[in-house]
Amino acid sequence: MTSVNQESILADVLGLMNRLARDWEYSGEISPDTFLFADLGFESIDAVVLSSFIQEHYHRQFPFPQLLAELGQREVKDIRIGELVEFIHGHMKDAVAGDQS
Repeated sequence: MTSVNQESILADVLGLMNRLARDWEYSGEISPDTFLFADLGFESIDAVVLSSFIQEHYHRQFPFPQLLAELGQREVKDIRIGELVEFIHGHMKDAVAGDQS
């Protein structure tokens, strides 16, 4: 597996989000600071759809249940696109490190 940097992951996620936003009829700008639930009006099913798109795009599984569990422990139960990118990058980086051991 090759290393993927956060900038390319951000571009991928923003592309997926913009594609999905057409279905949600969201017309605002989507950026790393955009909140999934507050800004985009995500419901839990939308989070599941997005996670499926991301896993399909990268051809790998990510521990999204862990991310959602962590989100449930927060005072503000929302996540920015930038945090999602960091989550994906961290798990891809861990996978690359595991492949090299």
